[in-house]
Amino acid sequence: MVDRYFNIEGKIRNGFKLSQDYETLDFNFVKLGDGGVEALCKSRSVKQLRRLTLTGNKLGPLGAKALSDSEKLPNLESLKLYKNKIGDEGVGFLAQSPNFTNLKSLRLAWNDIGPEGIRLLAEAVNMEGLTSLSLAENKFGDEGLKYLANSTAFKNLGYLDLRKTGITDEGLFALAEGDNFPKLEKIDISDNDITAEGKRAIARLLILRLCKSRLKDDGTVLDVSKLGIGDTECEYIASCKDFENLTHLYMELNSITSTGAHFLSESEYLQNLTLLSLDRNKIGDEGAEFIANSPIFSNLEVLMLEFNLLTDRGLLAIAGSEHMSNLKRLYIDDNNYTEEGFEALGTSEFLLQLEYPEFEREEEIEEEEEIEEEFEDVEELEDVEEEEELDDEEEIG
Repeated sequence: MVDRYFNIEGKIRNGFKLSQDYETLDFNFVKLGDGGVEALCKSRSVKQLRRLTLTGNKLGPLGAKALSDSEKLPNLESLKLYKNKIGDEGVGFLAQSPNFTNLKSLRLAWNDIGPEGIRLLAEAVNMEGLTSLSLAENKFGDEGLKYLANSTAFKNLGYLDLRKTGITDEGLFALAEGDNFPKLEKIDISDNDITAEGKRAIARLLILRLCKSRLKDDGTVLDVSKLGIGDTECEYIASCKDFENLTHLYMELNSITSTGAHFLSESEYLQNLTLLSLDRNKIGDEGAEFIANSPIFSNLEVLMLEFNLLTDRGLLAIAGSEHMSNLKRLYIDDNNYTEEGFEALGTSEFLLQLEYPEFEREEEIEEEEEIEEEFEDVEELEDVEEEEELDDEEEIG
């Protein structure tokens, strides 16, 4: 039984005055309780509402039920219920509501939610549009997180707040091994008993989700330029089977060193690459050697290594590798090599298909010399014929 709440319309008007927006209501200034929320959900004044904040409003399961049953909130995009006590039962009402199809942000921190509540939330029927979910300060632990990890209800979720939820590596491993959150970009796991391994698992999950979201052309092109990619991220990319169809990999303007180049060069899933761009990183000569000596990169036709601290040593490694024999274009501007290193590329027995940079190869020089000799022979023959003609004319004269 919910106590009747009086003058809800006055509270709504005051809320709109404070927000100066008929699409936003923040009831931090008053404690509505379950009765007030029930009255709110019956009001005609909230049909345009997109953002509703009920932080610390002494709500229980009945308040959550009132929100879930209301047909007056069809446009609601953000619902903040911080510091209430809706519990597992209240979460169940929210999860099964048919009225939250436009909801994008749901904040349920500090609400006495346990594993059972997360299980019910994981079975949500109309929250596919949710992009942000906060479950902080609810002690559901690994059991609850495993329910969430197996859920297919949150395909568009980008942010997940798991602060102080009692989770450990075990729950994070379950989340990281699944594939149910394709758009997840950020997870807050602070203030939990997490080791370096657990953090590493989540870091791997997030970078791979980010990379997969940037795949193009049926999984053949991946551009992760200017994303702060480092050596660790290279390791994750190199170990992911989802990239086995890549032909073009762009990793420009990142923080990749020789270690990252080493991870890439040992990947069994990057054998189809025909283009690799590492412009403006710091792979150095050692990184160039890893790439040049890797049979994984035998299909490379375009290799971009501008601004990478290369010297003659790196160029000599490329020039001396049979694995670079399919290379057609090599970009090495703004490195520290000399004429010796550059000429090594032009005289390489393996870089015979190289179109750029342009070199005047030995066989081309010999061919030009032969053409010049033939031309000289023709000129000499013409001179002889002219002299003979003149002699004939003089005799006739």
